[in-house]
Amino acid sequence: TRFISAELMEDQLLLLLESLDRKIVSQQLNLVRTHITLEDQNGPFHVNARLLSFPHEEEQGLSMALVELSGGQLQEDGSAVPRDQPFEAVAALFVALYILNLLSG
Repeated sequence: TRFISAELMEDQLLLLLESLDRKIVSQQLNLVRTHITLEDQNGPFHVNARLLSFPHEEEQGLSMALVELSGGQLQEDGSAVPRDQPFEAVAALFVALYILNLLSG
């Protein structure tokens, strides 16, 4: 957890807590996993819009904000632009979501 808190910003940690409360960590984990896999391509890419389909609009916004705080840019239609920040920023988010998903089992 020391690595995670060192890499994630306070804003991200607060969004992760809200995600945990809303029980959307598993879907966010799948979204970030897909984002990491696809962003190796050069230029813009497209994630499955189903991964951005949440029961409530606030949850979609919360998830998009988490990715954006890691340097990625997601649109509601699933189009994405590679991040400007190092890979570690989104990797730390992935690790945090993975651990939260395991703990919330």
